[in-house]
Amino acid sequence: MQQNGAISPTDSESFSQALETLRIFCGMVLLEFARNAGGLRDRIIKGFIARGMTCTDSIFTIWQHGSDEDAWILHRSLLDRLFHLHYIVLENNFTAFEEYTFVKNFEARRKLLSEKEMLNKFSKKQSNDLKELLKLQEPRYLEMKNHQPRWHRPNAEKVARSMGLGFLYRYGYDYASRYVHPMADEGEPDFSRLISKSDSDSLPDPTVIRNSLLAQSMLIQEGLNASTMKWRAIVYNYLDQFRTFLVDKNNLEFGNTLYKIGKNWPGFTLCKPSDDATLT
Repeated sequence: MQQNGAISPTDSESFSQALETLRIFCGMVLLEFARNAGGLRDRIIKGFIARGMTCTDSIFTIWQHGSDEDAWILHRSLLDRLFHLHYIVLENNFTAFEEYTFVKNFEARRKLLSEKEMLNKFSKKQSNDLKELLKLQEPRYLEMKNHQPRWHRPNAEKVARSMGLGFLYRYGYDYASRYVHPMADEGEPDFSRLISKSDSDSLPDPTVIRNSLLAQSMLIQEGLNASTMKWRAIVYNYLDQFRTFLVDKNNLEFGNTLYKIGKNWPGFTLCKPSDDATLT
């Protein structure tokens, strides 16, 4: 991916500063969603973006503590959100996805109430609140069960191929899966770390951090493109420049762009509601 002698960032400080700008940018974007969101579609999208940002933060924290394997596990989860969002947008299945989620949540809570051992750990108020919630939700649940939500979880590999990004599956999702499921040779780095005192401050390979920052920037852009709002060009400029930094650590234009946005924000809005009322 590197061209003209460009070098990818590898040090913790560079990643930390870049992540901070992405977090600020993400916060601005989410506040625009709060002000201009058009309905279910936007509500789901903003949840994906927010959860992705939290996951990216966690990946960096875990990586800093030396656990490359756990960082890859969370990276797989981040890619899963990217693939899910793309699939939902492609199929225009926001309503079916929400119905599927509602049914699964209702059934999980109902099962929890049926487990006396778990229920004993609840306070009386918590138990009563949960029972009341299920009572209120039951009519809709019964209605949903009559026609069964049409949504099903997508195949990650197929979605990646449909995006023209099969490498994200092969070298991200599929690669990280070897850490999700137990393997015969797992734990060797952890074993060495736990039984010896290391004077080294070296960090694990930074690939998982670069890939996670890339995935979150793509998740944000996927959400912006699918939302009901019309976003300013400078928003996409930041994302493009941020991705350029990931292959050229000396290209810090994304920081200047964020400064320009922040200097005039919140009076300078990043988007406006769409004129197309059909995008709900």
